[in-house]
Amino acid sequence: MEDALRTVKYTFDAEILRCSTLTSSVTFQVGEKPLSNFRMIERHYFRSILIKSYDFQFGFCIPGSTNTWEAIYDIPPMDEKVLQDMVDHPFETVADTFYFVGDELIIHNKSSYRYIQVEEQIVE
Repeated sequence: MEDALRTVKYTFDAEILRCSTLTSSVTFQVGEKPLSNFRMIERHYFRSILIKSYDFQFGFCIPGSTNTWEAIYDIPPMDEKVLQDMVDHPFETVADTFYFVGDELIIHNKSSYRYIQVEEQIVE
């Protein structure tokens, strides 16, 4: 059940696969204890092939603070056949996101992605 609670499905326009750079923003709150060496590692796979890997260091986070973090992702170019396969096979593109404080894993989130052509309807 815990995996289901930490898994998110996303649907994006297939054109996003052709972008060279993306940005994202995360807002998070820190509890009563400070976070030292807060780190996020994110890995994206299509089927079992690693297609992107990111490693972000947040550093120190003040107890009781609300923080906003913005990342700029450089997207590696991919072969057109792979991109089309990602569109043709919804939710076979997945990501694992690991959050660490120091060397301790504190959260592991999973994501899966569906890419659609603009003219398609989004039906869940």
